[in-house]
Amino acid sequence: MTEAEPLVDLAVMLPSLFGFPLDGMSAACLADGVRRLDAMEAQVSARRAELIGEVERRGIGREEGFGSTTAWLVAVSGEPPAVCRSRVAVASALDVMPATREAFAAGEVSESRVKLLAQAQGLAPDQFARDEGQLVAQAAAVPAAQFPKVLAGWRRSTDPEGAEADAERLYEQRALHISPAWSGMVHLSGDLDPEGGAVVLAALRSLVEPAALDSADTRTPAQCRADGLVEICRRYGQDGASRRGPQVLVTIPWDTLLTGKGVVDTETGPISGPTVRRLCCDATVSRVLLDPESVPVEMGRATRVVPASLRRLLELRDGGCTHRGCGMPARFCDAHHRKHWAEGGTTDPANLRLLCSRHHTTAHQHDLHARRE
Repeated sequence: MTEAEPLVDLAVMLPSLFGFPLDGMSAACLADGVRRLDAMEAQVSARRAELIGEVERRGIGREEGFGSTTAWLVAVSGEPPAVCRSRVAVASALDVMPATREAFAAGEVSESRVKLLAQAQGLAPDQFARDEGQLVAQAAAVPAAQFPKVLAGWRRSTDPEGAEADAERLYEQRALHISPAWSGMVHLSGDLDPEGGAVVLAALRSLVEPAALDSADTRTPAQCRADGLVEICRRYGQDGASRRGPQVLVTIPWDTLLTGKGVVDTETGPISGPTVRRLCCDATVSRVLLDPESVPVEMGRATRVVPASLRRLLELRDGGCTHRGCGMPARFCDAHHRKHWAEGGTTDPANLRLLCSRHHTTAHQHDLHARRE
């Protein structure tokens, strides 16, 4: 693009998207328009990364008196330093990511996914160079929520020791900022390592999620979480450490528990083998037998009242209410005997299933519900 060449006018380039009245668009056209604009946004972001990369390579920022390309970009774009720093990092990483750069320029992967790929490249450059094509294809195909898990699995399989070191490094990155704001509110922001995050989430859920089931509760989810955090702090001030702490469920391979090596997934992220062993110094540990498909099948218990260990097995196996189409989480479900214990039914996994309160009531009235597979 020459000095005098004007920028492309998107309204002229895509009249079907910019000139057509929105109220005349069908649902299919609206969806197609969003997809096309997403692809175009990626292409624009890719071109911007090329420009930033060129500025970095030629040292233009320092030539013009700025301390870095990031500082130059802040002045040119007006974006916050954190945004500019991230964009400079991505632009620099793309120099050694040819497949990513090509897909980015074609609008096949978004800027957010390119950032994740760049982080993966920085952690394991050699392995990434070998597997880049495969990872880029997955970045373009899998849902956004799943892609970080894809990268985590790749990292673990290509460099197990590095993955374990990454998990330990997360603890060093923890931070919490709290300060009064000019509006009179108190602002909180920060990041927790997976272990600490799991504890906080479990504690908040113990206060927040039951309230969400109350139809008369008019608070937003964010307000519920804020109230939950305040309540936790208030209770700590009253009882100190005498209260029972929140429970966090973590599935640990036996070899990891024995050797302290490897990485274990939790809801909030990976924790390392040594951390697992430390947590188990003061924790309830239950043995679960798995079948060849890794499905929990036996706890060695046979009792009419469902004990805590068997309850955990059911939650692991069923994941929630087993009524077809119901999405109620396991923690809000009842353990239902398929054949009632009073009729000789046993209290073991084969005779139990999780049902939410509504479907549990219906089951006792007339148990004709197909089990979710």
